[in-house]
Amino acid sequence: MKVVLSTPPGKTTELWPPLGLLYVASSTLSERNDDIKVIDAFCENLEERELVARVVKERPDVFGINCSTHTFLSAIGVVKRIKEELPGTKTVLGGFHATFAGERILMEYPFLDFIVKGEAEESFPKLLTCVENGTTPSEVEGIGFMRAGNVVSNPLTLIEDLDSLPFPNRELAKEVEYGYYHKNIKLTFGRFTTISSSRGCPFKCAFCSCAAFSLRKWRPRSPGNVVDELEQLYGDGYECCVFVDDNLTNLRSRIEKICDLIRERRIRMQFYFEGRVDNASPQLLTKMKQVGFNVIYFGIESPERHVLDYYRKTINAQQSMKAVMNAKKAGMIVITSYILGAPVESIEDMNNTVDFIRTIRPHALQINILDCLIGTEIWERLEKQGLIGPNDWKTNHRIYEYAQNGVSKETLEEMVNLGYSAHLEAWKTKAGTLEALELLLANKTARKVVLRNLFNPAVGERLSDSRRFDGAGTECKEHKGGPPTATSKVS
Repeated sequence: MKVVLSTPPGKTTELWPPLGLLYVASSTLSERNDDIKVIDAFCENLEERELVARVVKERPDVFGINCSTHTFLSAIGVVKRIKEELPGTKTVLGGFHATFAGERILMEYPFLDFIVKGEAEESFPKLLTCVENGTTPSEVEGIGFMRAGNVVSNPLTLIEDLDSLPFPNRELAKEVEYGYYHKNIKLTFGRFTTISSSRGCPFKCAFCSCAAFSLRKWRPRSPGNVVDELEQLYGDGYECCVFVDDNLTNLRSRIEKICDLIRERRIRMQFYFEGRVDNASPQLLTKMKQVGFNVIYFGIESPERHVLDYYRKTINAQQSMKAVMNAKKAGMIVITSYILGAPVESIEDMNNTVDFIRTIRPHALQINILDCLIGTEIWERLEKQGLIGPNDWKTNHRIYEYAQNGVSKETLEEMVNLGYSAHLEAWKTKAGTLEALELLLANKTARKVVLRNLFNPAVGERLSDSRRFDGAGTECKEHKGGPPTATSKVS
């Protein structure tokens, strides 16, 4: 059959490949002889009409699109238009939002034929076989559909043996030049891609839906399998790669073996990754830096114990401070993220977060206002309090919409701006200048970012403008890349 897989329409400068769709395509092609086309509408910045026109031109037997909560309405709008133009085409929706709101979606949008919940590499090829044979996918795990006015919803699926999956077919998305820009400042250089060395998260952060999506099961690929893919990427000319794992350093012995194999096979790439502050020893980070892990991202969220408890974040300020120090000493670029707006958080607490940012002086940071997303514990709490409206499940919401702690939208945005200003001022000191010079000497990625943006006017504008709030919400893998499911990477 002819199959078109797509990300939702939208606009972004964070051009990461749709890793989940590429995994699904590779797995399908390993089992079936379909004609599969991938359209990365999000990274191509396509509008709805442009995406619909491209799909209609292909006239597929099956059209599949992924979505997060943030992109659900744009995705379902495309599905509706496709069904109007191509009534014989079967439509499929996957991703985080489809997983957590599948039954509601099927009941409200009759033009959608199927939902795929969880990871789709096994269920999607089986669904195609049912479509081709004209049979009902009643026994296919992870598939939801309507039958005689009732919702049939099979349990979501997880892939246990990740080594058994074929590598994602990046040739299916070769039309897009992937990379990362922020406010017109280029942050990645050379041929760029992403990789997932593990899936799932065993932790219980209340603002994040990733753990629920993976049933809190962390499943690693073997070091050899991971480095086989890296070796292939290096041979294909890739220079820069982001590990999209929720926590790459979850098992120290595994990442150390990955580092050993990267060195043995003489793979010379630059890597970005996310780690937890309670698993960031100086020995591990130094070893990782020596083989190309140049940029680390820590989700710190807050230095305040009661705020971290509200988020069910089992770390503390001392661990965060030490982790940032260890990563700096290893020569890494350190990015930290924070969330403002927890119902238990006072203005004083937020000011303490700003002071903490000023003190630890990360090289870059994200400050986010708390989002309320379906599939998270925070959403469940709001539902129990009777605060969720009948249509709230269709979109993401900020915590101030539910008046949880009396802090207004304007105040939260002011606190975000204050945090960014404090960060910038911390780097304008003598100590900040000396540390920046040390980083340039120690880190190849840092040198590239500086030298290749030396005459970029956007840099000067960014440095001089402390009004930084741009609508940022909670940074969660649900919309920042996530594990390679049917939804990543869509926004």
